[in-house]
Amino acid sequence: MRLQPLKTIALVDTLWYGHHPTYIKIFSKTLLELGHKVMLLCPEPTEVSQWITLNCQKHDLFHAFELGEPELLNKSLVGSLAPKTFTALAYWKHTATAIQKASLKIGSSPDLVFLAWLDSYLSSYSIHYIVDKIFPYNWSGLYFRSYHQPNQQKQSVLSKLFNPYTVLQSSHCKAVAILNEDTAETLQTKLKKKPVIVFPDFTDESLPDFSFPIMKQIQDKAAGRKIIGLLGSLDKRKGFLTLLEVSQKMVEKDCFFVFAGKLGESSFLPHELMRIQNIVDSIPHNCFFHFERIPDEAQFNSLVYICDILFAVYNNFPNSSNILTKAATFQRPVVVSNNFCMEKRVKKFGLGLTINEGDTLQCIDALAQLCFQFKLENEDIKRDFEGYKRLHSVEQLYRAFSNVLDNA
Repeated sequence: MRLQPLKTIALVDTLWYGHHPTYIKIFSKTLLELGHKVMLLCPEPTEVSQWITLNCQKHDLFHAFELGEPELLNKSLVGSLAPKTFTALAYWKHTATAIQKASLKIGSSPDLVFLAWLDSYLSSYSIHYIVDKIFPYNWSGLYFRSYHQPNQQKQSVLSKLFNPYTVLQSSHCKAVAILNEDTAETLQTKLKKKPVIVFPDFTDESLPDFSFPIMKQIQDKAAGRKIIGLLGSLDKRKGFLTLLEVSQKMVEKDCFFVFAGKLGESSFLPHELMRIQNIVDSIPHNCFFHFERIPDEAQFNSLVYICDILFAVYNNFPNSSNILTKAATFQRPVVVSNNFCMEKRVKKFGLGLTINEGDTLQCIDALAQLCFQFKLENEDIKRDFEGYKRLHSVEQLYRAFSNVLDNA
């Protein structure tokens, strides 16, 4: 691939859970291998620096600095939306200050700032002229929730004028990256000539860590039963309660349910947490609960590897999830929600089955098909795991980032 002239790219992410560590590491490596100097600002710079040293020959061009969440103001000027506006402005100011300090240390200012979670910087009523004053750098970023389409009938005249897209009109914004290809054309229409670039929803394809103790515990307890896994951050929106209910209704079936990852307790109501705890305390023979963060990608991949089916029936989730890329990488069928991006991808590439979110009966039927009748009832479905994996590969990320930098 053609290398571009050396630029200094400031890569920024203030979050460090779920996909964030993986994305930052791969983003850093990609930019370095494209021939650029990388100024990273994130919550765990040492972790990334060590990974870059082990995985990238051009680590001499890498500089990492610590950056966490900004201190937020508890103020309100115009209704309920104002606090979000103050929050977004706090992110811009916080990041600008950190970049200025880092620039002095490495002896160069960034030619482009790439915000790996652009969503935190966008808010209704944020006017790009104000942001331009606070943040005097050229920038781009990955907009995860680009599917958001405001209800025009419910919007006030003011909110129609000042919506999250207004900041993207800034002359300092050189391109917008998104994961959901279905929204690219709509967003491009809103932003007119500003490039909207679709990024692959790539994943870390590290070999499974077969020494991971949790993997062995699951296999021993499953005792040959089909393993259905809900992996990663265990929030309510991930369909946790649906799969939990399904596990109770399939207690006599030859299936084993794995819930592994940090439990997002704040996402559940008190009575829901109580039900979860009661089920966990009952030690059901067909379930395994591990409510701690899975430490690294090789260990995460070991759990994907031993699953027969991956559960991703997320609630009201119109965007992309790289659990599909995990499924394609390890050729594991997946169950997802009807509607939106994930349904279209699963059907297009034959990755598994789709159901209505929250529908336990449909879920039971889908799991039964995938566990016991998948080959018989779905012979007409072309299962193209390799095709999906290629489309959402790190190689595609190189092309996408090159496109962003071409416009910087």
